[in-house]
Amino acid sequence: MSTYANCHISSTAQIAKNVRISSSVFIADGVIINENVQIEPGAIIYENVRIGANSFIGAQCILGERLAQYYSGKDYSNPPLNIGKGSVIRSGTIIYASTITGENFQTGHRAIIREYSFFGDNCSFGSLSQSDGHIKVGNNCRFHNNVFIASHTTIEDAVQFYPMSCTVDSLHPPCQKGREGPHFETGVIVGAKALILPRVRIGAGSVIAGGSIVTASAPPLSVLVGAPARVVKERSQVRCQIEDRPAYEVALEILK
Repeated sequence: MSTYANCHISSTAQIAKNVRISSSVFIADGVIINENVQIEPGAIIYENVRIGANSFIGAQCILGERLAQYYSGKDYSNPPLNIGKGSVIRSGTIIYASTITGENFQTGHRAIIREYSFFGDNCSFGSLSQSDGHIKVGNNCRFHNNVFIASHTTIEDAVQFYPMSCTVDSLHPPCQKGREGPHFETGVIVGAKALILPRVRIGAGSVIAGGSIVTASAPPLSVLVGAPARVVKERSQVRCQIEDRPAYEVALEILK
């Protein structure tokens, strides 16, 4: 163990060049920190965490949070957590072990990402948002503040969730049988406070209006509105109120 600036750094941790570690940081066994990483005060990095080069870890973050088995058995081994290079993990964020994030991953403040979550490259996960684990997220996805993603949700590339939107993995909680979240194809936009129920599939490029409750699958390029939501038009029919063009033509570029 090496100790400096009130830090605890395991002797088995591998720390590359140009890593800046602030005071009161805890770094456990088997941690690998690549070059040009900055770690702010009070961060806790548990066993088997790997942090990619040029990343920033904010104050009081917890990386590699231990899984439930840690509290029930002596033979627990913390699964790896991999943080992609160029990531920004803002203060107070908790990311559980057995998670993988791609390059240029960002969180807001106090985000929570549970175990077995997978994020592709260039994703952002906003302040106070939570992944409930066992989710799969593609590249270039954005989750605004206070978003909740239930277990077993699948999200393809370039999907956007606006504040306080929510997915569900069980129709009758707390029943655990047959849990399966919704599936969002490429380029879906989920409006603020929308609720998407289990096992529905939202077609590529669709828009879910704010406050809608989605109970059934929808074809690509749909606009869903209401509670329960229904398809009211195609995405290309929604016009911008500022310019004379389809409102979502910029977002549609990703589908070409």
